[in-house]
Amino acid sequence: MTSLLALPYVVFTELIFLRRRLYFVKFKEHVVGAFALREKPEALFVSSLAVAPEFRRLGIATYVLDYVKNLANELGKSWVELAVLKTNTPAQWLYFKYGFVKSEEKKFSLILRSKVDC
Repeated sequence: MTSLLALPYVVFTELIFLRRRLYFVKFKEHVVGAFALREKPEALFVSSLAVAPEFRRLGIATYVLDYVKNLANELGKSWVELAVLKTNTPAQWLYFKYGFVKSEEKKFSLILRSKVDC
C-alpha cells in the first residue's frame, strides 16, 4: 500500500516540472521504484529517485545508481549529479557510501556528484 503513495508522488512532481526521461524499476511483477534523468552539458542529473518502502534495503537504489553511471558513461558525461534533502539521512548515507561527494549546499538540500569512470 505504501508504494501506491510514494511512486505517484515522483510521477506527479516530474510531470509538473516537465522533467525528461522518467524510468520505472520493476522487481518480479511489481513496480518498486522510479527515477527521472535530466541531461546537463557535463553531467547526467538524477532529479528524483524513489523506492517503495517495502522494497528498500534490497539493493534497488544501488542498481539504479549503477545503471545511471553506465548510461552517463555511454553519453560521454563526466559526472552523475543528484539532489537530496538535508533531512533525508538514509539517502545521504547511501549516496556517500556509493561515492558521491557534496558539491553544493542549498537551503533544504545538498547537490551531490560522483565522477563517471571511463
